[in-house]
Amino acid sequence: MRRRFLSLFILLFFALPVGISLSGCAKGTSSAYCSGTIGPRVGDPQTITLNPTVGGLSMSYGQTQNVTTPTAVDCKNNTVSISKYTYSTVDPNNASNIPVADVNPTTGQLCAGTWNRNNPGGVADYTYCTSSGKSGVAELTASGGGANSNKVLVYVHPLITAITLGTASTDCTNDPATNCAQYTASAVTTAAPYVPNTCISFGQSAQLVARFFAGSQNITYTAGHATFTAQTSGLLTFEDTSGVATALAPGTTIVTANIAQSTSTAGLMSVCPPKSITISTANATNGNVVINPNTTEPLTAVVKDVNGVTLTGLTLTVTSTNPVAVPASSSSIAPVFPGVAAINAFCLPPSCNPAPYGNVGLLGTGKPVASNTITSTTPGSNSTRLWVGSTDSQYLVPIDLTTSVIPSPIKLPYTPTSMIMAQNGQTIFMGSTEALMTFGTANNTLLASYPSIQGSLLTVSPDSATAVISDSSRKVITIFNTSTPAIVSTYNGVATRAAYTPDGSTLYVLTTDNHLLVYSTFTSWQNYDLSAGGATDVAIAIPSVGAFVTGNTAVNARSYCANSTGVSTVFYPQAGNLTVAAAVNDRAVTTNDGKHLLDLRLPTSGGTPIMNDITFPTSTANDGANGTRTFSGVLPTGDCPESGAAPVFGMAANTTVSTSVNATSITGVYATTDATQAFATYLPISGSPSTGATLPVYATSTSGANAGKVTPVTLTNGATAPVTGVFSSDNKFFFAGTSGDNQVHQITRSTLTDTTQLNPKLPSLTTTGGTAVPNLLVQYPRSVTNN
Repeated sequence: MRRRFLSLFILLFFALPVGISLSGCAKGTSSAYCSGTIGPRVGDPQTITLNPTVGGLSMSYGQTQNVTTPTAVDCKNNTVSISKYTYSTVDPNNASNIPVADVNPTTGQLCAGTWNRNNPGGVADYTYCTSSGKSGVAELTASGGGANSNKVLVYVHPLITAITLGTASTDCTNDPATNCAQYTASAVTTAAPYVPNTCISFGQSAQLVARFFAGSQNITYTAGHATFTAQTSGLLTFEDTSGVATALAPGTTIVTANIAQSTSTAGLMSVCPPKSITISTANATNGNVVINPNTTEPLTAVVKDVNGVTLTGLTLTVTSTNPVAVPASSSSIAPVFPGVAAINAFCLPPSCNPAPYGNVGLLGTGKPVASNTITSTTPGSNSTRLWVGSTDSQYLVPIDLTTSVIPSPIKLPYTPTSMIMAQNGQTIFMGSTEALMTFGTANNTLLASYPSIQGSLLTVSPDSATAVISDSSRKVITIFNTSTPAIVSTYNGVATRAAYTPDGSTLYVLTTDNHLLVYSTFTSWQNYDLSAGGATDVAIAIPSVGAFVTGNTAVNARSYCANSTGVSTVFYPQAGNLTVAAAVNDRAVTTNDGKHLLDLRLPTSGGTPIMNDITFPTSTANDGANGTRTFSGVLPTGDCPESGAAPVFGMAANTTVSTSVNATSITGVYATTDATQAFATYLPISGSPSTGATLPVYATSTSGANAGKVTPVTLTNGATAPVTGVFSSDNKFFFAGTSGDNQVHQITRSTLTDTTQLNPKLPSLTTTGGTAVPNLLVQYPRSVTNN
């Protein structure tokens, strides 16, 4: 036995000191303690964070609310896990024993009143919350692992029935000083106060304060802080509950405030809209630039708001009036074929400078902004591919001018009543009384037919996906997406003309009862009665995105700037009206330089069409606080007036000249992309001479020595009239489908001569063994040669 005790003693003597020494050495290292060799250890909870750290919590009488689980860190800011937190509330300003707020110490669930405890009948504690009807501020804390959290203020108040936006203010009139101090202390920021009905510029900040009401009682300074959200994303960002908003992009948005577990519309907030968009290229001179084919010219846009602050990151829409030959994007102009194009950039709601539908025009938001124009010229020549059809033939002939062979006609399933090529050149759309047809240009084959979509094809959208068809039998106008395929929208009526803006955002449609219909995804359908002056053709304003409607006795201009009165908003309001000579038929086109509206009209007496060269003399736009802006000789650009009124498209018939031909109807007027000439097509009067028919070519009133004059181009080969036409992409040739000889004549612009005749030999439906008049023409460039 003694031997065993002796062995144990020896073992303890040699082993125990070693263990103690090793343990003591480990505890004494600097890595185990926060500082030195004693005190808090690394890994021990030192700081507990209970959210929200700013603004506190807001609760109405009797509400319950779960708190966010706290987080803990040690002295090295390493995350530490705490298995159990204990929560408590203190009401420092409560003299009675009835608490303003109570908390479940285990779960942290808050009660704006008092939790039930020790109830008879087996009801669990902390099951229901009883309101004490007391307003005040409690302090919530959490503890665990020997550490305590920050204090979170809990504001208890009556039920909030209304929220409004106000300015950041320290006005505590009629509010207890202690509550006011608590409210304002955590709301102090360096941001300037936001003043309602003003805008803040891009990148700048302003502080919002929401006003809270319980019935008629203002409880702003006892209710705590709201969190704010912009209903339209991307315009504003808010910092926590401080109410500080930073502007990200122009526009107006509804701001919602969330407090006491409820959300309410608090008001509107605006980021200042663009005032001007200036586009430029390194090689442009006086707004003109020459770019060789397959060369990229960088395009830059400088956007400034109403305060002169430069805006960046905007979604601008860049358009080209000749996108086939001279496509443009937000970063460059990249011609692929010779030609001329007007390039513009637009800030177009809702993708840029949006506003809620009922608040369009507020501080200038919700309205488009147009840039200056750059005219891009690409030198050289290209060959042409033509597709020739007729309303009197069930066939289509593709002609490639790089060869001397005219192929055999291709039979279609239905006889086309109209034909339009998509801007991408890949698809030809054809309307008919039986179905809408699509034809592929790559292999010259029918792609699809849609028997449910019948009628006359009026226009195709710039993105080449959507066609607009008018069915006179069913009396319905249809916007049809062939890529889906699906009907986008319909409107009851019969349409005669239609045109998209170059950006594709807006569609203008004219009806047989002299109404103007305007459609966009933002405004849906808008209907305007133009019976007083008539509505026979529509031309899109360049560089603006409005429209001109020519009629029997007047030309009506429609602005892209909404007319906002503060009570209602009128979209596409009248921006000008010019009385012109009465006519039974007319066609119109605008030039790329934004200086001419060419209106070719047939007088009511018939016979000789008259060309009205309508120009835009000095016009003004009332810009509210900014005064009156003057636009000289061109259509308005820049932002829309803040006053609510639409800018004036001042119009004057600068030149009126006879075309010296006899016609029963005008079928088209085609302006060259360099804005110097316009070619006219028509149907001849019965009994007109079978030879010597002419194609009228008008030189615009600002185009040089022949300005304001008509030059007749004699058509050879027995043609009786040019009935339709199309320009080559390089502007060097005009192709005219003619009656009489039923051929296509190639007119050389430089000499104004009929140089070549093409015979498509379209089989006629109405003349046995005969050929049809080629009154449907589309073209696409084939190849490029520089010269």
